[in-house]
Amino acid sequence: MAKRENERAQSGEKREQLTGLDRFAVPERTPTQTGGNRRTGENRAKRASKQKKQTASRSGSAPAKTQTAQPSGKRTQATQGTQPSKRPSGQSGMTARVQGTQKLTPQKQGVTQRPLGGGRTGRDRVQHLRKIVRRKERRARLTKIIAVLLSLVCGVLALTAFFRVEQLEIVGLTRYETQGVLNTFGIKQGDNLFFCDSLRGQKRLLAQYPYFESVSVERDLPSRMVVTVKEAQPIAAVNSTQGGWFVLDKDCRVLERTDQEGAKDAAEVLGLRTPGAEPGQTLPAEDPDVLEALKTLANGLDKVGLGGKATLYNLQDLDSIWFLYEERFAVCVGDTKNLDHKLAILQALVTGDQFSPSDKGSINLALGDRAITNTSLSAGEVEKTARGQATIQHIENTSDDTEGESDQDTSDSDSSEEE
Repeated sequence: MAKRENERAQSGEKREQLTGLDRFAVPERTPTQTGGNRRTGENRAKRASKQKKQTASRSGSAPAKTQTAQPSGKRTQATQGTQPSKRPSGQSGMTARVQGTQKLTPQKQGVTQRPLGGGRTGRDRVQHLRKIVRRKERRARLTKIIAVLLSLVCGVLALTAFFRVEQLEIVGLTRYETQGVLNTFGIKQGDNLFFCDSLRGQKRLLAQYPYFESVSVERDLPSRMVVTVKEAQPIAAVNSTQGGWFVLDKDCRVLERTDQEGAKDAAEVLGLRTPGAEPGQTLPAEDPDVLEALKTLANGLDKVGLGGKATLYNLQDLDSIWFLYEERFAVCVGDTKNLDHKLAILQALVTGDQFSPSDKGSINLALGDRAITNTSLSAGEVEKTARGQATIQHIENTSDDTEGESDQDTSDSDSSEEE
């Protein structure tokens, strides 16, 4: 009996040393503690009574009754209004131990859970972890931003320090001096190849030189810049009502103002009355339809590869438009309807083997679907026909003759009338 009391005292001391939820766990049972099923309920009741005493001592209240050991070896139970429950018949020892453990849980006994380490509960720890994650994300974003900024700074420094203009070339220039164009462009040797304002230089060139149709800039690393100029082709010259001749491109933009001698290389335009305009501007006209017909005809010839081949435009009658092709043929296109098809027929005739290099005459495309040609005219008759100064009855033939057929009888009668 004394040995058992000594073992119980040692077990109580070990239990008092436990902290947290471990003090509610059932201690490992040794063979000496398992005296039989008869004493199992009594031992469990004693442990429960001792546990209540410890709980009461922590909360500051004194226990109601204490257990004392009797000299005779008999034990008394600590009573607090309840008696130790006896194991019902049919229950095993394991079932009793499980029920006893469940009975001693903190939730069942009203004992609050102790806070986690550092005075934190589980919720505080989750919030703390979230703060750590957010802090790491902010650091990662800041690191990326700093890396991008450093890359940009290094790139700018590299472009500024190493890429300088050492060679500056002008390509496609025929009418103006190279040095004057370079001065107007505004970029000099030694300027940065990427940070120089080439767009402003292009605008200055287009504003200063009317013959420049387009200007483009190319950078050839590491130190070469090429300025490519496309010059406009003068296709017409108009005598203004206020005096002076105005040279035009295919879009009727004024290239220069000159005299009759300076305009002899461009095709003369008949039937267009204009007060004139400054170089670089679109030419105004008293009759906008005439100006639009000239623009349509000039762009149509350029589209089929015959741009600049006309030496005279006669727009006095918009239903019967004439032009002189290379001073060899007086060509009538009628109005501007279906003009592309008419000019395609003309292109096939003049580039094929229909005519010999010495042929001169007239080509009537007013019918739209075929051409009526006459190669029996002299050079003077061709120019008069294009200007509308000659009788051209043979050109007005609308019969179903084949292309290239000449009306010899009508030309003979015209020759006799002239004599």
